[in-house]
Amino acid sequence: MAFRDVIGQKQALRILQGTIRKGRTPSSFMFSGDRGIGKHLAAVNYAKTVNCLQPEDFDCCDKCISCKKIAAGGHPDVASISPENDVIKIEAIRSAEEFIHLKTFEGNKKVLLVDDADAMNISAANAFLKTLEEPPSDSLIILITSEAGSLPDTIRSRCSNVVFRPLPTAECKRLAEAKMGASTELVLNLAGGRPGLCIAYDFAQDKKLFISSLQDIFSGASSKDIWKDKAEIRQWLDMAAVFIRDIVISKLTGSEKNLLFGNVGELRTSNNKPFAESAKKASLERLLETHQLLEKFKGLLDFNPNKSISWNYVSSLMKGCLD
Repeated sequence: MAFRDVIGQKQALRILQGTIRKGRTPSSFMFSGDRGIGKHLAAVNYAKTVNCLQPEDFDCCDKCISCKKIAAGGHPDVASISPENDVIKIEAIRSAEEFIHLKTFEGNKKVLLVDDADAMNISAANAFLKTLEEPPSDSLIILITSEAGSLPDTIRSRCSNVVFRPLPTAECKRLAEAKMGASTELVLNLAGGRPGLCIAYDFAQDKKLFISSLQDIFSGASSKDIWKDKAEIRQWLDMAAVFIRDIVISKLTGSEKNLLFGNVGELRTSNNKPFAESAKKASLERLLETHQLLEKFKGLLDFNPNKSISWNYVSSLMKGCLD
């Protein structure tokens, strides 16, 4: 894989290859944008290109021993760290700092990739700040994040930010079909222009968990621990939006032919009525209002809302639109 294999990120790649062409590689980057849109792949390919033995048109050759070692995770001058139990702790940062301050062994630059950089706790972020302020001359640090707003301003301000954006649906569909041989409209809608999610989606399992969580909502059970992080909250809200869309379409058309969600099994609402019966009686205005409120709440996730409060809020919205 090389820069030329990163799909649909022309602006981001133009910036990255421009730094290589001009010989002005910064000491630290922040690759920001949604999950599953090519940030990590671009970071690995940047590491390949700056260390490539036979670069081609400001891209890696993907054939030399250096490229192959980086692709396999075995290059002595390229390392990565990622969260452990959803957190990057200070011990991982100190180990990464030791690595970045060592002299290059065989490459042109020491490259450190920090996946889900927003998972750094306060101690880790503070410890990392000094390295970002005074990086070794032959080093390159790439922070990869889907929650840039969760990183301290002091860290963000010391990195050159490269923004990765969701792909158009048609391009995402083309890529998914090339990889999987087929794609469904529901998966494409839930992926939201994020090809990595589209390819990796286990929709059958995710749908099962979502329907189970809805049953908990309608029965009054507590599922406040259903979400591990903001990414899972956002995914749940995406599924809720499609779920409400289906109800609205069914009410407007009187048909279930164009529904994305399909059969929801034995789901029963809070008054113990079959879901289909309650959905038919639901207010169209209330459904549309619920959809708008869920979308608005999704925009507030960068402010790190309490998971228990979030669950209670979305539960009241979902119950309210069908009661």
